[in-house]
Amino acid sequence: MTWQRLDNPEGRPLNEAVYEYIRNEICRGAVRGRLPSKNRAAEALGVSKVTVEKAYEQLKAEGYIYSRERSGYFVEPGSAAAWRRAEPPAKQTKRAKRSKRSESSTAQSDAPPPPVYDLNTYAISADSFPFAVWRRLMRRVMTDEGPAIIGNTPPKGILALRKAIVSYLLTYRRISADPEQIVVGAGSEWIWTLLIQLLGVQRRYAIENPGYAKVSRILDAHGVAVSRVGVGEEGIDLAELREARADVVHITPSHHFPLGIIMPIGKRLELLALAAEQDMVIIEDDYDSEFHFAGRPIPALTGLDSHGRVIYLNTFAKSLAPSLRISYMVLPPDLLARYERRLSFYACTVPGFEQHVMARFLSEGHFARHFTRMKATYKAKHDALLEAIAASRLAPDADISGKAVGLHILLTLKRGISESEMVRRAAKQGVALRGLSAFCTAPCAIPASTVVMGFASLELAGIPDLLHRLERAWL
Repeated sequence: MTWQRLDNPEGRPLNEAVYEYIRNEICRGAVRGRLPSKNRAAEALGVSKVTVEKAYEQLKAEGYIYSRERSGYFVEPGSAAAWRRAEPPAKQTKRAKRSKRSESSTAQSDAPPPPVYDLNTYAISADSFPFAVWRRLMRRVMTDEGPAIIGNTPPKGILALRKAIVSYLLTYRRISADPEQIVVGAGSEWIWTLLIQLLGVQRRYAIENPGYAKVSRILDAHGVAVSRVGVGEEGIDLAELREARADVVHITPSHHFPLGIIMPIGKRLELLALAAEQDMVIIEDDYDSEFHFAGRPIPALTGLDSHGRVIYLNTFAKSLAPSLRISYMVLPPDLLARYERRLSFYACTVPGFEQHVMARFLSEGHFARHFTRMKATYKAKHDALLEAIAASRLAPDADISGKAVGLHILLTLKRGISESEMVRRAAKQGVALRGLSAFCTAPCAIPASTVVMGFASLELAGIPDLLHRLERAWL
């Protein structure tokens, strides 16, 4: 066997290059039996004896070779065959690669193009995030808080953030609460995990249908009993809810998701009375109601609760950014005491650093200014989208609902194609959206041929082109 001078164009450590060279020679069957001595191998490869020694030891450790005292190093029998059994499939030939590329391109040509416009409800106006302010607050927190951002945070979240949330709730949602009632967590999924443990897996939960699909999936994952209750023109059907005999009900009264219904005051009071009658806990999810484009925002149901039956949930996902993962709940006194006894051993899942930054963003007025700007931004997009639909060729057949609150609308075609066809044809025109039935967890009474159109991530300049694409898709 003749070894050639080592070629190492990539500049790797020499012992690694030598190891790989010898290993490859062994694996392709070019080296059998006894290996050259360290001196001979070093001379042939043009490296030092120490380099060869390190390579041999690595090959020995991996089982490619073994050593005999005063006899040298030998290739382990069967190592090449073992490598061939374990190695990945041989590299494709050029013809196979061309064939593969051809098949791939054919498949891609049949698939919808990547979306030009994403009208899904999770999208937000990413360009509007207050990066400069957030960056400045991060630097100040690093300077001012010091060790406070390194150690453990209180289970419910740092006091400064909970105080800031209390002030925010009073100003924007007319909820009077104490900082001790606030529990901060990383995302609604974590909050729900705490809630199910707090309220009990043996309870029966009722959810709106249609409604948040994720809530249904979380409850199903925990194995709890779930009743799916229909939604009428004024919100959840109270007659169905009464029959369900639920212990817990999840609702979105200030802006039903996805139908956009606002529950009137009379029905809110009826719901609170039903909860008292049946000893039922109400979980008020206020996720999609902050942006209100006509009149004042509807006060939260929690503000009407005088018997401690409502748990309030919210997040800064829509008003600031979903990636911050800062959600929270407001627990009524009795459930707060139960939380303290049973669940306060859980650590807060939002890093302390982000909590300190968010606390300052709220308490120093940055959130109020940001919210005012975003409300104007989203109102402009909301109004422009409605005007473009009204001026389009879709107008005679299109009904719009769920407008004036939140960051999506519903569009129903009164005659023509089905919901699934609307979604499929829109995708072919580069528009990503979902049909209303995607938010039903069981058969439910919803208008046919209806899609949910989130407008938060739209650019005003792109709205005319969006409508041209939808006209091509649906007419």
